[in-house]
Amino acid sequence: MKLRRRIKYYLIRLFRLKASPHQVAMGLSIGFIPNWLPTFGLGPMFSIALAKIARVNLISAFIGGVIGAPFWPIFFLLNYRVGGLFINKPLKVNELEDIEYIEVVNDTVGSLQSGSLQFIAGASINIVISSFLIYLLVFLLFNKYRVSILNKLKL
Repeated sequence: MKLRRRIKYYLIRLFRLKASPHQVAMGLSIGFIPNWLPTFGLGPMFSIALAKIARVNLISAFIGGVIGAPFWPIFFLLNYRVGGLFINKPLKVNELEDIEYIEVVNDTVGSLQSGSLQFIAGASINIVISSFLIYLLVFLLFNKYRVSILNKLKL
């Protein structure tokens, strides 16, 4: 019950923003970017920093950063899978349990060997695709359905 109420609160807050649909959509899509990278809980702060640099809506960027945080393990696996499609390396990861997080972080930070190049390539591709899709979806929602969605959420 508490989680549902919190989600509703943030959605109402998002749809009440006075910013233009472009500002809100850019904020959400830019705020979602750190979710594809290993930020170790600092994703929402990076989202706000990116939003300040890009001069987009900070609240929507923060919400974008918080939305994807619980899905980090899935995004982690997707980065490897997508990177494996573009880099001709055999995929060593088949399931989430196969991932050694400490080893991957050391490889990613330390060098471009092993699976880190695959991870970075996948993350880059996923960032571009997800940013475009999130922007498009949020922009259309805000442009067309902002008032009706807000009225439904108030009930």
